Amino acid sequence: MSIYPSIRKVRLQLFVLFLFYGNAHSQHYLLPLSYDLNSRYDSTLNRIGSDFHTSSKPYAIRDIRAVGGSDTFPQFGKGPFAKSDSWLSRKLFREHLLQVKGDDYFLALDPIMEFSGGISSETDTSRNTYTNSRGLRVEGYFGKGFSFQSTFLETQAEFPGYVDSAVRATFVVPGGGRTKKLYGGFDYGVSSGSISYALPKYFDFQLGYDRNFIGDGYRSLLLSDNSYQYPFLKINTTFWKVKYMVMYAMFLDGPDGKGEDRSYRRKYGTFHYLDVNIGKRLTVGLLESVIWKYDSTRAYDITYMNPVIFLRPVEFSIGSPDNALIGLNLKYKLTDHYLLYGQAILDEFKIREVRAGDGWWGNKHGFQFGWRAFSLFGVRNLDVGTEINYVRPYTYQHRASATAYAHFNQPLAHPLGANFSESVTSIAYSFKRWGLLTRISIADVGYDYNNALDQVNYGNNVLLSYETRPDEYGNSTGQGLNTNVLNVELRLNYLVNPSSNLALEAGAKIRSAENTLGKMDTRQFWIGLRNVISNRYLDF
Repeated sequence: MSIYPSIRKVRLQLFVLFLFYGNAHSQHYLLPLSYDLNSRYDSTLNRIGSDFHTSSKPYAIRDIRAVGGSDTFPQFGKGPFAKSDSWLSRKLFREHLLQVKGDDYFLALDPIMEFSGGISSETDTSRNTYTNSRGLRVEGYFGKGFSFQSTFLETQAEFPGYVDSAVRATFVVPGGGRTKKLYGGFDYGVSSGSISYALPKYFDFQLGYDRNFIGDGYRSLLLSDNSYQYPFLKINTTFWKVKYMVMYAMFLDGPDGKGEDRSYRRKYGTFHYLDVNIGKRLTVGLLESVIWKYDSTRAYDITYMNPVIFLRPVEFSIGSPDNALIGLNLKYKLTDHYLLYGQAILDEFKIREVRAGDGWWGNKHGFQFGWRAFSLFGVRNLDVGTEINYVRPYTYQHRASATAYAHFNQPLAHPLGANFSESVTSIAYSFKRWGLLTRISIADVGYDYNNALDQVNYGNNVLLSYETRPDEYGNSTGQGLNTNVLNVELRLNYLVNPSSNLALEAGAKIRSAENTLGKMDTRQFWIGLRNVISNRYLDF
């Protein structure tokens, strides 16, 4: 039985609520979950003494303003036609297309789009690539507590070869929805939305069909926005130097059947995240989560609904049928311009086996270590960051895909899944409306194949059952079809309209994947116009 009617009901209910309530509080509405957007505020939010909890995203404007940030855009000026303050000039370069604002309400509507084209050349072939996306975004607030945002987007696209292969293997566009074939490319849609209600001081509630992110880096090993949107109810409480979040979510397992008529099975998750500022420099965050499958005798398990319990003992007390993880997030501010951050994820491990050092399969863990610099060398808006990510084989896997740490055939954490080590370096510079970004990632990945390309579960694909592992001992990170993957990307953009984050963009990318079977090189060039309102992780 397909669960898509249920999802359509959720979307319809959210839309009806949008019509009646509108968006939270002039200072409460949420920013789109975009690395580019968040970076505008990060230097302010990470100053020594700031109690802003940067690891829990998306950000709320109310919280940004409380620490001296701003949701206005004076740094971008009036646009290229500043001498003319006509209606057309304002709408093109500064304002939402349609907006209504009063003392206690605000409503904005913008068309969103991506029209881009380019060329991608692989080792022995080349193809034209394009993206043709059209949609709408509406957001606003009403009164002192309610806010909303909703986005609808329809897309036709043709991707570079390595992305095309990933889509055909999973039936899902990375970060996007399920696909239909369209000549040489794909047709897919994306919709998201949320309603928020903020109490005057300590609590806020979010009901949404969207994504979330926990961490201070480019990647997250705890919970990222790598996968598609999902329904959730999230409760946040913030007091003193503490922020506590509990989230109840519904995910989708891999499909039953084949072709476009395949259906996806339900599964559920509960997440608790406690983030504490210790002194003026150190922040410590603790995550616990559990994923369990739906069946006819067990839907949303009420034993996981208590917002303040420890999930692991409960999961153990009911027979340990589910997939529980714990994680740690750390941040330390060296100065107002430099910070260190890191994460650790523990899926399953035994101290005795770790000390033995003989590669027991069940030592499933990972870590992240990184640093960021804002206005490096005193150059305003020159931001640099480097991070290292390491995840052992079989991490995030469980007895079946129905309890794997994944959604819609995509990992809920890192896009590479598990069984890899990686470094990512980003250099970003902005001046007024211009922006330049360079990002380089180098990964050592162990894919689930031997050299004859027979599929074997070496611990990379988080959807596979760990019970199909070939070896109990002797497992090491990078085992299987060991592949070195290099991604180098350069993007130049001009921010046309900061209110809708509409940007002209040109870019180039080089990707190289090399293993014992050979080397596959990809070179891509593109130019386009798009609203940058979500992250896109194609560097895998």
